[in-house]
Amino acid sequence: MSMMNSNFAMKSVLMMGAAAGMMMAAGGGARAKSSGYTFTEINDPLGAQGTSAYGVNDSGQIAGNFTDISGISHGFLDTNGTFITLDDPLAESGGTAAFGINNAGHVVGYYEDISNTYHGFVEANGTYTNINDSLGSQRTFAFGINNAGQVVGYYGALQGFTGANGTYTTINVPGAGGTRAMGINDTDQIVGQYWDGSSSLHGFLDTNGTFTTLDEPLAVHGYNTGTYTSDVNNAGQVVGYYWDASGKLDGFVDINGTYTTINVPGATNTLAWGINNSGDIVGFYSDASGTHAFLATPNGATTDGAPLPVTGGTLPGAVVLLGWLGRRIARRRNA
Repeated sequence: MSMMNSNFAMKSVLMMGAAAGMMMAAGGGARAKSSGYTFTEINDPLGAQGTSAYGVNDSGQIAGNFTDISGISHGFLDTNGTFITLDDPLAESGGTAAFGINNAGHVVGYYEDISNTYHGFVEANGTYTNINDSLGSQRTFAFGINNAGQVVGYYGALQGFTGANGTYTTINVPGAGGTRAMGINDTDQIVGQYWDGSSSLHGFLDTNGTFTTLDEPLAVHGYNTGTYTSDVNNAGQVVGYYWDASGKLDGFVDINGTYTTINVPGATNTLAWGINNSGDIVGFYSDASGTHAFLATPNGATTDGAPLPVTGGTLPGAVVLLGWLGRRIARRRNA
């Protein structure tokens, strides 16, 4: 399955029904030219079928996932090139997905158990804590964590949540047909996505209960396409990706309402997922050889069209996590 089809499959199987009109202010629409970034490829040595990066903290530790030779997803923690596999002890054949990471090295994500049920978790120093029981849901996904230990994600029929230590609050964008909370900073600003009444996808920023729509100016919004926001740092800089006019996926960073496209040179699709307080961005991209994680460091010498420095070799082919998740949920719903 291609990256484009993988992401579309996930949006399709998770999309909620139509919603009433949105009562939200539109985000800024300015654009900046693509600024200089140094791109470094990241490959988990065990990722025979692909590596994806989703979160980065201020020490440069990176959380993400790899798909092994058998097609099973595993989380990883990358500390200066040393990879530690993160597998929730209760995960079965579906595997474990790691997403957000804070400065203490605590990681959030989710796993699939033997009954094909998804559970969110917080991993701290090798101890995994299940977080979905307090939400009263048997389908919970955790995506972001800040330095105070506040977690965000979504559960059930696409309801966002935030909280910590067993106490969680639901986040629903007013009038939305579904809400996913993806990232949270240390001032408790939250970013994520929602579906409008036409099932089009929009990013949002939640500041103390005030919701602002974040739409990349170049995004094409249609059925299950549009703008996808995934993380926010303490300066309010937001990263994500969008569907462009050609149908491919482009990463972006939004700094004070000015959007800059983040595309790995030579990539077919680029998805930006995590940003730290230095402005370092992680995500993953596809090219002719497969799917690879990347780290983009701002103000570097690399510009569009320059070669990509590689660490850890290339991949023969890839099955990214979003495709894995989409297939698993679709199979469950069709059962």
